[in-house]
Amino acid sequence: MSRTKVKHYKVANGDVQLAVSETGQGQTLLFFNGGGATQVSWKRIIGELQGHYRLVTFDFRNHGKTSTSHNTSLESFLTDAEVIMDKVAGPRPLIIGWSLGADLAVWYTARHPGRVAGLFLIDGAVPVNLVIDPEDTRRRLNTPAMKFGPLLLYLVGMGYRLTPDEYAALTIELNKRREQLLSAYEQLNCPVELVLATKVAGEKGDRAERNNALWRSGGEQLGLLYPAFSIQWLDVSHQLPFKEPLSLAHSLDTFVQRMQGGSPIPTVPALETSQMEGK
Repeated sequence: MSRTKVKHYKVANGDVQLAVSETGQGQTLLFFNGGGATQVSWKRIIGELQGHYRLVTFDFRNHGKTSTSHNTSLESFLTDAEVIMDKVAGPRPLIIGWSLGADLAVWYTARHPGRVAGLFLIDGAVPVNLVIDPEDTRRRLNTPAMKFGPLLLYLVGMGYRLTPDEYAALTIELNKRREQLLSAYEQLNCPVELVLATKVAGEKGDRAERNNALWRSGGEQLGLLYPAFSIQWLDVSHQLPFKEPLSLAHSLDTFVQRMQGGSPIPTVPALETSQMEGK
């Protein structure tokens, strides 16, 4: 976000002080972070955007420069998004959401028809529950890396303040809510583009193979049920904002230009995207 001066300020959501950054003028692009991620996630994508935009990023509760709350439910994160939409976004922004942020973007838009100009969803908001065994999820996330990793991430501006138990509970709740996502998609009345990773769960082990297959199946289901959606598959891991900033920025620019020009957003069949050639 270096093209013009960046404004940094706080917005209150009850006792939580949400850290916001914005720059530029034009169509508002509002970015919803993934769980365990901060505004820094978008730096490379924003640096590659070619259009004239008002760019707004913020940190959800217990992340980055936003203050800490004892309430870390999915619904509490959604209230953060609602406050940003009410106090910062302005009329009809386009929301870009990654992972948890993609799900929050869909749920918000379903509850507020006509409020959002379009959704650009990155490797999230797929109607499939990847948590088969909640207790196993809690065990896998209760590790020294999950306890001390967030402290190390502060060195690169990516710190968050969720305990392993809180992170596990949020992950389990998010996946459970994905079982109802189709009901939210039914309420949408704006263009939607999804960019999904084939290796959302990594590359090694039976669990990764199973979850990748489930994710793929869920994304293909969306494409069949909602042929107006544009769906792209990239043969990468879940860390798309870091792995594919150029591709994402180009797709986002194109998406906004089509919306502004009144052109239809074409469907990209999930099995026929150029990124899957050679698979």
